[in-house]
Amino acid sequence: MSKIAVLCNDGVEEIECLTVVDFCRRAGIHVITVSVTGKRQIKGAHNIVFHAEEVFADMNFDEFDGIVYPGGPGTASLGEKPGVKELARKFLAEGKMLAAICAAPGMISETGILKEKHATGYPGCNPQGGAIWSDKKAVTDGNLVTGKGPGAANEFAIAIIRYLEGDVKADQIRTSTMM
Repeated sequence: MSKIAVLCNDGVEEIECLTVVDFCRRAGIHVITVSVTGKRQIKGAHNIVFHAEEVFADMNFDEFDGIVYPGGPGTASLGEKPGVKELARKFLAEGKMLAAICAAPGMISETGILKEKHATGYPGCNPQGGAIWSDKKAVTDGNLVTGKGPGAANEFAIAIIRYLEGDVKADQIRTSTMM
């Protein structure tokens, strides 16, 4: 069974975060929500409050197969948290899945680690950094999975499942959720 961590920050786009959690758990992927705020309670972009299972400072990410960066208005402050961008670099370099949606691919691309990688993200949140930007809802390039924004959350989640568990499982979840 694959194991992923979904990073949560105040101001996260709830649909981008929780759709990934929901769809991946349906696919049998072990998903851990991780708060980067130092507290477990997260207040999303639309005032939906939920609780993360773990806190970033207490985590050892070595046992994870993938890491997910949801977007939203809190993305800029997410990128300022100690260790967050370095973790993206580590996962990409080690060949583990790095997934980001909405403003998060742009935030990560600021580091230059997406140079010459195909990616998508929220329009206007694609800073320089050498990525090859697409308008598709979800893009997979090697171990990098990116999504465009809130309306693409389900396609992004399916792309993550496809990467980790294969076509059969991804198609099963697509069918069972009536996509």
